[in-house]
Parts: sequence; C-alpha cells; structure tokens
Amino acid sequence: MKTFGNSDRIKLGCLLTVIAAGSVVPWNRAVAETSTDATGEAEVEEVIVTGLRGRAATIAPFQASLAATEPQTVITRKFIEESAPRIGDFSTVAIYAPSMAGAPANNGPGLSDGGKIVLRGFADGNYNITYDGIAWGDTNGPSHHGTAFFPSSTIGGVVIERGPGGAPDLGQANFGGSINLFSLPLEDAMSAKQTVTYGSWVTWQGTTTLQSGAIPQLNGAKLVANFQEYTSHGFLSNNFTNGHNQFIKGAVPLTERVTITALYTQNHNFYNKSDVGDASVAQMEQFGKRFSLGDDPKLQSYFGYNTVKKKTDFEYVRVNADLGAGFAVENTLYGYYYKNVSFSAQDNTAPASANLVTLTPGSTYPAPGKTYAATLQTPGIPGYEKRNQYQVAGDIVKGTKDFDFGRLTVGSLFERATTKRFIFDYDLASGRPDYREKAALFAGSSGTIVQTPLNIQYNEYSGWHQVQPFAQFEWKPIDRLTITPGVKYVSFDLYIHAPQLAIPSAIQPFFADQTYTRTLPFLTANYRLSDNWSTYAQYAKGFLVPKIGNLYVSNLQQTRVQPQLSTNYQLGTVWKDDAFVLDADIYYIDFKNKIQAFTDAVTGQSYDTNSGGAAYRGFEAEATYLLPAGFSVFGNYSLNQAKGKNDPSNPLYNGHQLTGAPRWTAAGGVRYGQTQLFNSDDELVLSFIDKWVGQQYVNNAKCPSAPNGVCVSPVSALTPVTGLIQSYGQADFSATYRLGRYSIEAQVLNLFNSQDVVAFKGSALLPGSQLPAQTSAQGGAKNAFQYQPDRNFQITLKAVF
Repeated sequence: MKTFGNSDRIKLGCLLTVIAAGSVVPWNRAVAETSTDATGEAEVEEVIVTGLRGRAATIAPFQASLAATEPQTVITRKFIEESAPRIGDFSTVAIYAPSMAGAPANNGPGLSDGGKIVLRGFADGNYNITYDGIAWGDTNGPSHHGTAFFPSSTIGGVVIERGPGGAPDLGQANFGGSINLFSLPLEDAMSAKQTVTYGSWVTWQGTTTLQSGAIPQLNGAKLVANFQEYTSHGFLSNNFTNGHNQFIKGAVPLTERVTITALYTQNHNFYNKSDVGDASVAQMEQFGKRFSLGDDPKLQSYFGYNTVKKKTDFEYVRVNADLGAGFAVENTLYGYYYKNVSFSAQDNTAPASANLVTLTPGSTYPAPGKTYAATLQTPGIPGYEKRNQYQVAGDIVKGTKDFDFGRLTVGSLFERATTKRFIFDYDLASGRPDYREKAALFAGSSGTIVQTPLNIQYNEYSGWHQVQPFAQFEWKPIDRLTITPGVKYVSFDLYIHAPQLAIPSAIQPFFADQTYTRTLPFLTANYRLSDNWSTYAQYAKGFLVPKIGNLYVSNLQQTRVQPQLSTNYQLGTVWKDDAFVLDADIYYIDFKNKIQAFTDAVTGQSYDTNSGGAAYRGFEAEATYLLPAGFSVFGNYSLNQAKGKNDPSNPLYNGHQLTGAPRWTAAGGVRYGQTQLFNSDDELVLSFIDKWVGQQYVNNAKCPSAPNGVCVSPVSALTPVTGLIQSYGQADFSATYRLGRYSIEAQVLNLFNSQDVVAFKGSALLPGSQLPAQTSAQGGAKNAFQYQPDRNFQITLKAVF
C-alpha cells in the first residue's frame, strides 16, 4: 500500500489552493446582502465578528472580518466541532491559521499540558492569549498551559490577531499578537447536549452541556453549564492522564440598560510525565519511539516517580451599562489561579548504578562550588518536588462615548500577581531530603555568601503590579472610512523576594524590584471599498517586559535587562462574496532589545542582557471557495522571515533566520456538506485538512566570550545557528453524520501516519551538516527527539435534547 510522504501532501495542498484561487476568475457573483445564514450557528456572533456574509463565509474554516484593522483569523465553534480534535485545547484549534506553528502534542491531542504555538516566529510568552477579553498566563513569564485552563469543550470560538492590537487590547505581552479565546455562547432556547468520545490509547471523554435558554422570571437571564471528564493511557509509554473541568456562565439583565455577566471554570489534571524531558536516542533505540517512562522502580524512568498534578480556576464578573446620551461603561473584575505540584526524577536516562543520594549532610559545609563528600552518598532515587503556584487578580474598566462622527473609548487595566515557586531535592524512594546541590560560588544581591541548605534548588516569591491606562478614538470622516488613533501607557512593576534562588553558580538569597514603563502609540485605518471588500493598514508599537528569570544575576548592577520593543507596519485586504472569501496581508516588524543569555569572560557568571534585534517580514493569505454539490476547498499560506540584525554579541545571528521561527506555514483541505440525504432532518459533513510547518533551526548562535554583551572571540570561534528541523505536516480527516437530535463523528488524526521530527534537544550534528544526529551510530545517543504520534482516531456520539 502506498504511503503519502510530506512532499505528496504539499502537492495535494498546493493543488487545492490553486483550484480555489484560479476559480475566482470565471466566477462572478453578486454580493450577498444578507447576514450569515441562520444555520451558521450563533457562535459567530459570540466571537464578535462583523461583516460575515454569504454561504462561503458560513462554512469557511478560517477567515477575517471586513472590519479588521490588522491581520486576523476567525475560527468558529462550527469548525471546532466539525474538524478539530474533539479532545484538545486552544493549540489544536489555532494551529490551522496562517503563520501559526507548533509541534503536535507528543502524548496525543489534549493528553499533555503545554501545547505551544509559535506566531510569526514569536514563541509562546511573546504574545497574549485572552479568554473573553482577559489576558492570562504564567507569572514567571507569560507563557500558557492550555489544557490546564481551557479544554476545547469550553471554547466557543477563536480570533487570532497577528499584531499588537489597539490601545484597548490589554495584557502582559502586548507584543507579537494575540490568540483570543471566547467562552461558550448563551443560547435563547433550553437544551441539553451529551457527548461521549472514545479514541486511541484507551482514551475516553464525556462532556455534558446544559443551556437554560431565556428565563422569563429572571428578566430573560440565560445560563450555560459544561462538565467534562477524560482519561487516557496516552501515546507515550506509561504517560497516563486523567482530568475534569467544570464551567458555568450566566448573564442577568438587571434593567433594560444594565447587564451582569459572570463566569467560573475550574480544571483538575493528572499526568505521569517527566519534568526533565522525554527519552534519549539511546533509550528509543532500545525501547522504541513511544518510550517515555518505564515500569521498573529501580530506574529513575519509573512512571510512579514522575507525576504532575494541576489545579486551576478562572472567573470574572462583568457589568455592562448603557448610561444614555451615547455614554456606556463596562467593568470587569477577574481572577485566575494555577497550582502545579510535580514530582520528578533527576535524570530519566541514568542507569541504576547512578541512583545515589545524600540523606545526611556532613558536619562541615562544602567549599564554594563543591558538594558534600561522595562518601556520604547512599543508594536511593534522586529526584525533586516542584511547586508553581500563583494567583492573579485584576480590574478592567472601559468607558465609551458615541458621536455622529465616531466613538471615544477610554479606560485602564489594574492587575496584581503573586507567586510561590520552589524545587526541593528528595530521595523519591524514602521521601527524605537529598542534599546534593553545590555550595555557592557567588554571593546573591546581599553581597554575602549564605550557607543555604543544599537540598534546595530555589525557593522564590515573586509577582507584579501593572497599570495600563489607554484612550482611542474611532473616527469616521466619511461613511466607508474608519481611522483609529490610540495611545496606551504601561507601568509594570516586577519583583522577586527569594530566601534561596538558583542564580548562576549560587543558591543564595535574592531580592530585586524593577519597574518598566512605556508609552505605546497606535494608528489603524479600515476602508470599505464596497460592501464586500475592505482594506486596512496598521502602525503600532509593542512592549514586552523581561521574564522573572531574566533578572537572575549575582550583581544586579552587572546587567539591567530592558523590555523588548517592536514597531509594526501592516497592510491587508478582505474580500467576501457568496462563493468566495479571501484575505491577505503583508507585514514588517522592527524588533529591538532582543534578550539573550551570555557568560562574562572575566567573572564566569551567566547573565541575560539585551543585544541586537531582528527584522520580521512576511506575507499571509487565506481563502475558501464554494464549489457545486456541497463541496468547498480552502487553504492558507504564509511566508515568514525573521532575521537577526545589529547583534554585537552573536554576529552570526545577523542576516540569519532566528531559532524557533519556521520559514513558512501552509494549510489546505476539502469540505463536503449535504443535508436531507435519507430524510428531511439529517446532515453529512466530511472534512479533510492538512497543515504544514516549514524548516526551522533549534540551537542558537553563540559567542563563547561576551563580557558586557560584546563578542570578543575571533569569528572562527563563533557557533552559528544549527539543528535544522525539516518541514513536516499532518493530515486529519473528520466525518460527521447527524440524524435529528443524534450524531456520530469519526476522526482520523495523522491520516498518513507521518513520523517526522517535530522538536529536538541536543548538540550532536551529522558531520558537515546542520542536521541533528538521530542515531547512536551517528553520535546522537544523548540527543532527544519528539516525533509525531502515530495515526490515531477519535469517535464521538452526541445527543441534543
């Protein structure tokens, strides 16, 4: 039987895209003046998308709004239910948009936390992710744990903004763009929906969704509740997982002009998962590509030693009030909580002979840079407990005033975050502390070396306080033109209070408090060339404060890390008619103050500092074309250049693609939909979609000696960008048949059973090549690779009452 390689799928996708684009020429239809068809689902309105019109817009898997002011992709609940993995999170949905890249979850979709998305080459943590307009993320750096907060069953739609947005777009990372998630909509009619999903690797998921409809006794109040539970053995060996989510949302009109909306969701997840990474090449050669954890308690790779428990919640109360005379106000009080308790072995690749622990510290504290004597070691299982626990609370207030010629919006965000993080070393066999760390070589911020307990890797309290006042005016000088200038001021106070912190070569007390401020201007314009054709332009500044870890240094005067800055210039257009939707854009981003890690050649200390920047430029397009007999084709493509520049510390970055930034992305597919096949109330939907990610590098360029951030080594000693991951793709097929209130859905994910490398850690390369060594014979025994999970399936039964 013939198998399909990556090149075969690229050819298929290109063919589909050419069909879609080429068919525009002979097809000349009048613009549909009606709004979205009633069967297009109310979720589109919930995602606040204006300008969707015609049949093509109703079924398009990705598209932009005619009112867009920056490059945008809208993904509705209709697509999520028809084509996205039923068991998943935001990353399994957003990945289909142009310029979005990410490795498929290595344990299977939705079965491991931490699915990461790269947006135009900007890694997770360099852009906002919001839920109902509220930005959320980790407090040691604004990265995201999608499965830990919002599984797919709680997502009513996704809007991806590829740019810093406007002045009212608020969050911790107003920099590379935003992925905006929307909660389940409140429906007018009472209903109950039950789904049960069974999939590969003994995966089960059940979801119950209850809609109250409008309640006359409560002035038309509406309520929706969603409950989900899942369990799975996972694709990787002994990576068992289970969890549950509860979601409730309601809106109560207090008067004709005042409405209160409240939402609460909580999530619990358990994983058998190593905190230090998955198997090495040597282990995969011995046990197979699926190997991650084993069942031998004599080894550190034993699954019982490697566990993760996560608990989260997210909530808000929002008041919308129409004050009359064109005035309105919206106030949102919100909070979210995250707790991660992990136990992990120190080195899952270690043999049993390396399982030594120091349970009793010596009477004499070790010399600087040394551990307790090896004679104190006894057999055990070296490991640790990791705790990351944070609480974020905030308030967003917005006021608007409508005029005949536009709308004024003013407001502010107020937010605080508190965090407790630590890693304590333990013997996982006995549960006793393991005193294996080295004594400090350098003092911390106090200037005096303190004899800290050597079973502590770090013990840290940190947080932030931020304020973001803003103002913008949507000016309509003529009917079809909207020009929107805006300004936002950011004040971000970041602090660390750590009794023990793992600053380089030292576990020492550490205290730091830095405040970063910036005024950010915005200017956008949208011009409606006709009722179904618009064009837009954007100029905007982005601002990203350092992460907590960027401040870790023995002497705070040694480095003053500054925020990273971006200036965005973008042009785009959107077209929608009854049979064809298309949007395309070009962009240029000037990225300055890139934060990089260096080692001072004089003191030997590692530290982070700003060095150079990058130029991001590219092209993006997405389209859907309606064919006869219920067929449609769709596709998107992006060309993404992210080249370093003005970098005195890593000269070989200049003019070269940055690591983690794919050169291109693409997606293409076919959809078939037909009603009344066998009776008057049935429907069949078939969907095939293939996503590709272009080449990317993994290992950064390096200069071995960089005092004060300036490279002094000869060019021959520099290390270029290496570790090339070739392009890869994944094709998914979905089939849904509905008969009245009941439906069955079958999905085959990774249809062509691709086994490409999607992530890589290590430094061993093939001789004379930038490609990583994938076998022990090639010298790559210590490298670690992530491959695509095997072809897998999900079958879902659904009933609606």
